[in-house]
Amino acid sequence: MAIYITKPWYGKSGGDDAIYGAEWTIGSNPAWTRTDAAAGFSDPNPCYSGMTGSPSSPFDNISPWKDMQIVENSAAGTLVEIPKFYYKWTRTSTTMKLQISMTQHDGFLCSPAHADRGDGVGERDYAYIGRYHCASDYKSKTGITPVGNYTRAEFRTNIHNLGSAIWQNDYAMRWTVNMLYLVEFAHWNSQLKIGYGCGDGSAVGNMGYTDNMGYHTGTTQSSRTTYGLGTQYRNIEGWWDNVFDWVDGIYFSSTSIYGIKNPVNFSDSQGGTAIGTRASASGYIKAWTEPSVSGFEYALYPSDTDRNLDGTTYVGDYCNYNSSGVVLYAGGYCNQSQYYGAFYLSGSIAATSKNAYRSSRLMKLPASRLS
Repeated sequence: MAIYITKPWYGKSGGDDAIYGAEWTIGSNPAWTRTDAAAGFSDPNPCYSGMTGSPSSPFDNISPWKDMQIVENSAAGTLVEIPKFYYKWTRTSTTMKLQISMTQHDGFLCSPAHADRGDGVGERDYAYIGRYHCASDYKSKTGITPVGNYTRAEFRTNIHNLGSAIWQNDYAMRWTVNMLYLVEFAHWNSQLKIGYGCGDGSAVGNMGYTDNMGYHTGTTQSSRTTYGLGTQYRNIEGWWDNVFDWVDGIYFSSTSIYGIKNPVNFSDSQGGTAIGTRASASGYIKAWTEPSVSGFEYALYPSDTDRNLDGTTYVGDYCNYNSSGVVLYAGGYCNQSQYYGAFYLSGSIAATSKNAYRSSRLMKLPASRLS
């Protein structure tokens, strides 16, 4: 595997008050159009094994993307630091536009992972996501197989036992990362743009397969369209590789969606805020809800699906539904399929369900930046 050194990008940028955007014309084409200060940016060139030239992205010298650095924490393990930013969704009958800035412009909201969660801290300047899936001690660690065969609730308890600010990752964190991906890559299909990932098609592998990549985004495989371990986005390994991740802070009752901001209140069945309804059939994602409940404006969920599509049109990722499904997992696992990218979601199973292909990922929400 070649080793690359990240080079700063001295492209078009407007400082911390600049707005970077992308807009999707709703339809079968998964590509977006870059807007605002990102208009005219070239597509990122993530790494793959044996590529000629150096990987790069026009966002490599722009916050918050450039600040997603690896940090070590004795309680949680290896983390990726994400600074607070501000975002805005704008919807019309034919378009979806997403804008991101380090400055709070009119109509912009605090990034969901950093937003006030009602826990007395207020907005956080930094939040942290596990670089890896959970190991057998529930920390984010390299070199071993992700732990599985626990329910979402069991992971919730075991992860939080690591420390008062450590929690199972939630839907707010999932969308924090996915919004950064969308503006950077301007395309729904993360498997096509970064790497097919998934795994070897048969078994869960050890974590740390991107440790020698040398660049924050890409695949270890010989091409982006080659399946296998593995991919990373901005130092987050396996966002759709190896094993699924349980996702907290959201649960379902038939087609109704409920959200929870404060991790203290995470639950599989109670205490949530009604934030919308979801598509009532499994299929490839065609359209998203338009959340309007205060504090959950980020929480898009598939509102229309079609099982007769494939992984090349619309969003390209699949969403599973069952009327009795109450808990959520996301991403992908070792099975090789175009079902599984950054936007794959499954809310089709009972809270008691568990298997070896479902692990989790922790997040750390400290009151101040980790030293």
